[in-house]
Amino acid sequence: MDRKFENLATASTTDHIRVATPAGPLEAYVIHPRRITHAKPLVVLHGISRNAQTLVRYFRDEAERNGRLIIVPHFTEKDWPHFQRPGPAARADQALVELLNRLALQFPACAGPVDLFGHSGGAQLAHRTAMLYPQRIARLNLAAAGWYCLPNMSMPFPYGLGKSDARGAELWTRRKQAGLAAYLGLEIRVFIGTRDTERDCALRVTPALDAGQGRTRHDRARSYVEAVRKAARSNGYTARISLIELPDCSHDVEQAIITAGLARMVADIPDTSISLAAAG
Repeated sequence: MDRKFENLATASTTDHIRVATPAGPLEAYVIHPRRITHAKPLVVLHGISRNAQTLVRYFRDEAERNGRLIIVPHFTEKDWPHFQRPGPAARADQALVELLNRLALQFPACAGPVDLFGHSGGAQLAHRTAMLYPQRIARLNLAAAGWYCLPNMSMPFPYGLGKSDARGAELWTRRKQAGLAAYLGLEIRVFIGTRDTERDCALRVTPALDAGQGRTRHDRARSYVEAVRKAARSNGYTARISLIELPDCSHDVEQAIITAGLARMVADIPDTSISLAAAG
């Protein structure tokens, strides 16, 4: 693990690390506040703009305010050209889990369930990771994903768990179905801007996807929430999933953070009675 320390003009400290994993090298920024609570670490995933440093700037104050460790991976274009897509060539989910395993040597809480947040392409990676490793996730926060893997057979993989001719689809669906009950039991919050309705060049558009999930990110967020609720009901319990609309926000994470308080909502600790412990 290569590490260089970055001194910031705040009370918190940010370490820039690079970890060699079997899936490929992965960089990350680890925000360490002065005092750490017993809150679970929060992992923040960027989208295809790869704006990890921007997210560090916005989430640094939240780390200090809540006293929680925040990890911002950086999937570089050189090492991870398609990190947000499922595929056998480069397993971003495996690299993410290995990053947490390495960090657990210094921060033991990283070995247990962590809170996970992703925006856009990062939300796509986040929910796929949660489907494969639900035991590693405490609370899943998804913002403005372009499309989802629905937890049912209504669409072929990768848009659902139905039969597909895609390479490796049978193995992928079998793995996701194995952890499906645990995945459906997670606390999931889906954030979407009320103005995230553009069919821009970054949005995947196919007739099947439009028909099965909707034509816009806003429509697809609603479809995903309803699919999770329906799948949970079919398993005999109520899903802990909520849809949170961000007023007047388009597909812009900085706008969502500045005008709608997205970073604060994501980083808030569910149990506000958590007591502070001295940083190690």
